[in-house]
Amino acid sequence: MNFDAVIQYIHTTPLTWLILTLASFKIGIIVYEKTNKNTLLQPIIVAYAIIMSVIIFTNTSYKEYFEGVKIIHFFLGPATVALALPLFNNLKYIKTLFIPILVTLIIAGIFSIVIAVCFLWLLDAKLATILSMTTKSITAPIAIITSQQIGAIPSLAVGFVIITGIIGALLGTIIFKFAKIKHETSKGFALGLISHGIGTARAIEIGQKAAAFSALAMGLSGIFTAIFLPIAISFFK
Repeated sequence: MNFDAVIQYIHTTPLTWLILTLASFKIGIIVYEKTNKNTLLQPIIVAYAIIMSVIIFTNTSYKEYFEGVKIIHFFLGPATVALALPLFNNLKYIKTLFIPILVTLIIAGIFSIVIAVCFLWLLDAKLATILSMTTKSITAPIAIITSQQIGAIPSLAVGFVIITGIIGALLGTIIFKFAKIKHETSKGFALGLISHGIGTARAIEIGQKAAAFSALAMGLSGIFTAIFLPIAISFFK
């Protein structure tokens, strides 16, 4: 088989990455359901594994891949807005927990950034790498913009975002069982706060309240980080 010809075809066909992405996610769903919804084999994780393998094999840049799946990125907006439905359905309950939500958001948001920075600093990482890690717990679109503002590497920041989301979705359920956390609201808020969209996808499987609080945490965390992180970085610089 002429692999060079195959790789050339992939690079020159606009729909290749779109078809690959959709097919990978569909395969992920099939694998997830066939394995009785094994946490380690969530659809998005299987899809990432397939897509990344093809990208590495074909030596494709993130920019080229992104150009091929712009239509999916476009529909992320409406999909995110759709998360407002479980928020609306639980609005009264959310209002009663306003102070705990605010306190958790601030403390967990700061702690998440500080522990990541300290870990990389101890490993003697470069400043650009450390800065790229600070946006690991917010959604990729916000992470790209924020990383540019603070002098980080956008592509590396996106990589950290993906890794953080996968780890959070994988270990979240295990940690909840170990810590004996039973409330859907706590589970959802934790997943959304640390693992953004990937965590929210996992929270939706837990229940409506978990989905609502995960969407809330994801949104608030993104806003909080996008506003205050550049200010904090400028202060320390």
